[in-house]
Amino acid sequence: MAVTKTTTISALGGTLVIDFTADTSVEPHVTGNSTGTLYLVEIDNTANATTSAYLRIKDAQSAPTPATRVPTWILSASPGSKASYAFPEGQAYGTGLTLWCTSNNAVQDATSPSSAVIVRLIAS
Repeated sequence: MAVTKTTTISALGGTLVIDFTADTSVEPHVTGNSTGTLYLVEIDNTANATTSAYLRIKDAQSAPTPATRVPTWILSASPGSKASYAFPEGQAYGTGLTLWCTSNNAVQDATSPSSAVIVRLIAS
């Protein structure tokens, strides 16, 4: 059997963010007020058996008002499941990441998931 040895990335990202109760309450600047790169997102929607979870991430230092809650990224998890999103080259952001989660996919939706959604981010 052939063996292959490769060098791996020594440090993917230096920041792990976990939101144990992601909902429509905006979590401002979870990565701090600085530039960086988003590498990995996991959405754990296993507590919501009948509704999807839509994670909204905005490149913003502060909590946006409801009228300006237009996210930079929207990522989803199907009912009762986990979803992982990997960005091997990373997704650059300029001012820090702010996040919130809804149960509908309309851009400015304000409906919270009925049960806890757990979100994990790895960024630099």
